[in-house]
Amino acid sequence: MKKLLLLTTAITMMATASQAKMFELHLQQGSINETRGFDSVLDVFDHYKDGSLDEIFSGYNSGYDSTGWLNFRGIEMKFEFVSGVLHFTAPSVGINDKTFDGGDGTQKSSFKVFRNWLKDNKDGLLSKILKSTVADTPYDMVAGNPNSLMANMADNTFQRGGGGVLGNFLSYLSPDASTHYFKLNGDKKKATVYSLPMGKTFKFDNGSKLMFDLPIYYTDMDGSASYSAQAGLAYMIPVIKKEGFKWNLTPGIRGGAVYSEDMLSGGLLYSGSITSHMSLPVGAFTYGLTNMVGYIRDFSIEAAGYEVDYDLKNMVYKNGVSIDYALNDKWSLGTAYSYTFYSGSDLFIEDYHDVTLSLTRKFREGSFFSGMALVGNYSFNGDDYYAYRVGINFLF
Repeated sequence: MKKLLLLTTAITMMATASQAKMFELHLQQGSINETRGFDSVLDVFDHYKDGSLDEIFSGYNSGYDSTGWLNFRGIEMKFEFVSGVLHFTAPSVGINDKTFDGGDGTQKSSFKVFRNWLKDNKDGLLSKILKSTVADTPYDMVAGNPNSLMANMADNTFQRGGGGVLGNFLSYLSPDASTHYFKLNGDKKKATVYSLPMGKTFKFDNGSKLMFDLPIYYTDMDGSASYSAQAGLAYMIPVIKKEGFKWNLTPGIRGGAVYSEDMLSGGLLYSGSITSHMSLPVGAFTYGLTNMVGYIRDFSIEAAGYEVDYDLKNMVYKNGVSIDYALNDKWSLGTAYSYTFYSGSDLFIEDYHDVTLSLTRKFREGSFFSGMALVGNYSFNGDDYYAYRVGINFLF
């Protein structure tokens, strides 16, 4: 956890990036005009020593002027040494040509002043950078994109309230894999996600249901790993339960955590929501309408002497329709569409669409599984984002 919060070290690395990897350093000094890319910021830490870049760029000389850039997960920062004085610029966090002068004309002394300034301003600067990563880039694992903890919490809440092709009021185990593509300034990055959503449902005689779920995720974002988990609790209340029409309301609460040492990202979120689900059977078809509204915010946490605070306060709205067609008494086909959008704190991707297809097989009564479903999903948002997901759902 300590290295997760070594952001002050990360931004002292004079350098930058074209966007081939999550972290890149670029340096111009004399004949040196080179870029180094890293999957993990820890790889940079392993080569970085006390403000000197000679471990990364062969031939670097701290006695000469130099210009460097750092691309930190899409956040651009510029470092320039002129006659030993350090000039630091980071437009996305409101810093423009701030100078640091050690007084003796050496880069080492100016770097020490800069490092002390970072230490004194660590919480405020870290908060600005965290807000910028969710508002200005699609790469943060806490929020700002459909692969983030915030989005996954909203999706699972929607599913538990009856949304999608399955109307998950059942107990289930649903391993799946997905590939997500993001664009920023013309550069494309890929995230591969493996997840294991699981849930348990308790049924009551009045038709209501108490539901728990615990999804876990592993994500590889262009070589940078992250891990996340959630815990959700919801209570489905039948409002209308006629044979030809059903309407349920499902209030719920949810908490989630994500951690990535490679990406210097981590956080805790919690949410409250209510979901409305209506279903109407017409012959072999069943039509569904689901509407969800929730409130999500983050916890401010203290770790390794740093305050980690994204200051996120968002409303999330997810609305969808579904159609299920019974091929016979055992097999059915399903399709669904949903639209998600957020208000509140700035997010890089504030809305996206999901299209889902499923093939479900019901098992005979008394079987260990009540059914099994193959599910495919396509998510998209204009040119900024699209993703494919495939999974198998074991229903109990």
